[in-house]
Amino acid sequence: MFKLDSPLMNFLSKVADIMILNILIIVCSIPVFTVGAAVSAAYYMTFKMVKNEETYIVRGFFKAFKENFKQATVMWLLVLLVIGILSVDYTIIVYSGIEFSRWIRLAMVTVSLILLMGVVYMFPLQARFINPVKNTIKNSFLMALSHLPTTVLLIAVYAVPVVIFYFVPQSLPILILLAFGTIVYLKSCLLLRVFRRYEEALAVNANAPAKNPSEADSGIFAESDRIEREGRMVKVFRNGKFVEVPEKSLNQDKM
Repeated sequence: MFKLDSPLMNFLSKVADIMILNILIIVCSIPVFTVGAAVSAAYYMTFKMVKNEETYIVRGFFKAFKENFKQATVMWLLVLLVIGILSVDYTIIVYSGIEFSRWIRLAMVTVSLILLMGVVYMFPLQARFINPVKNTIKNSFLMALSHLPTTVLLIAVYAVPVVIFYFVPQSLPILILLAFGTIVYLKSCLLLRVFRRYEEALAVNANAPAKNPSEADSGIFAESDRIEREGRMVKVFRNGKFVEVPEKSLNQDKM
């Protein structure tokens, strides 16, 4: 039971990793504007944990935090801006004393739900694929609408700690230590199933002969495919999974 490779020890090791990840998310989110980078880094690590890849939680987290900081922060600030606008609108509707028509209220709720659906995918996509901010945001909403059942499950995951606390208030200390990390981990289990089909498509494109610009793929991850073949640190499909390698080393391998 207590062997290092036993199911119990593997489970306890994973719980410990989630706890460490949870603390890192909280600490790195304290400045508020860094929340996007912290969440993206957390997804980067939980994707590895779900796939049982070798992980060094602290080192890997800060590596991903640094790499995703710029784009994830831009996206997070845009999300905060939209949330602020919606909050003002809701405040006006509720407290202004003005009777707004039902369709305005319905439109507000619809916009809020669509925003939530997009955000559910936004930072996992940032952690998993190389893309400009505009494309990541666009792909988030397209994917949310294309995979509605999974999107509903992803949103439902956020309710798990709330339900546990409602029925077991004494669980609060444990939830503080595990809630954020557990949410990200559970979402990663669902997201990897969705991402797999896109990664397989990217792998096929990466191994296919180069296309003329007029024949270039214009699909949901076309930009990811282009950057993976042309740019910086790139993700390549090797031994059944995506790994990051320097572009320079990739070019040397081809020589």
